[in-house]
Amino acid sequence: METLELKKDKVYLGLKQDILCGRLPSGGKLPRETDLARELGVGRITLRASLDRLENDGFIRRIHGKGTFVYPDGATTDAATIMVIHGGGSGFELPWHYIVPEITRCATEKQLKAFITTDTAINMFSESDIQTFVKSNHILGIAAVTNNFNGHEPFLKKIKSAGVPAVITHAWINDAIVTGLPCISVSEKDGWEAAISYLAGLGHRRIAVIGNPDNNFRHCSRQENKQLLEKYHASPDDSLIRTAKFDRADIIETVKAFFANQTHRPTAILCYSDFYAIYVYDALKELNLRIPEDVAVMGICGYPDARMLNPPLSTIDFGYAKFAEMAVEMLQEPGKWIDPVTGKGKLRLKPFKLIKRQSTEPQ
Repeated sequence: METLELKKDKVYLGLKQDILCGRLPSGGKLPRETDLARELGVGRITLRASLDRLENDGFIRRIHGKGTFVYPDGATTDAATIMVIHGGGSGFELPWHYIVPEITRCATEKQLKAFITTDTAINMFSESDIQTFVKSNHILGIAAVTNNFNGHEPFLKKIKSAGVPAVITHAWINDAIVTGLPCISVSEKDGWEAAISYLAGLGHRRIAVIGNPDNNFRHCSRQENKQLLEKYHASPDDSLIRTAKFDRADIIETVKAFFANQTHRPTAILCYSDFYAIYVYDALKELNLRIPEDVAVMGICGYPDARMLNPPLSTIDFGYAKFAEMAVEMLQEPGKWIDPVTGKGKLRLKPFKLIKRQSTEPQ
């Protein structure tokens, strides 16, 4: 027997698909709840839970005294719309949380709409469904806020078949080659080097670095990281080069390991991201070490709220807002970003910015 949870998920997905493929057209009115529940073969409690979720996700709108209407978020019949697709997930460290709202803002400034969905949702629908939705909702183009493609993703095939320009936003450097689509990227590897150069320029010779197990040190291998440290006259000591999962306990344990040897303690810590730095602050507090008097801390990525840390965090800012501005601009002038010889999309690199705050330079 199906649980209520499973039933309401099925109803939600079924109605959502009907909306996205145009079987329930934008602006159309849904039947009364009693009639719709009977039509779908479910109870009113199940239907109401599904409708609540559709309303929260922007697919329907309930108007008191008038009824329930199909209203995909931003999908109207009289305005060009950018479809924004992100990779999903709820972790606050995921870049799409900060890029997607900026795309919506930029679209609004240019009198465009934004329809927001996930790659998981796109994978539920057929190419024909997506093409129908794109045509009936005046989709100008697709901004996919995701990266690290292998070229065989079903999601990739579906957005290519949609019949409108697409831009991979916040791409990895190789994604333009792999996908054949225009991509916006930032050289994370150069950003990592800039951070090491900055810390070394402040006189730090024992710089501890914390990488991510999947991406190492912003696309630098352990050996490349050692070479960078040597290039800027910092110690390439293996004990100061570690990786950690994005997990508070794991990061705190990693930081404590840096200070286990009292005679070879680091004077600065470079974190894989600003989000890692949040937990590095916690670890240093437990060790009764002051920032930056005892140890400087630096992040990478440009998390907007990193300035709220005490002291505010220095970082290499990749510029989430700029990713959004460039994506909207490229979708409005798609021809500029296709190579006329190969027909493949171009890679557009955006600059990063060094943000100096009190975590490395007391004021």
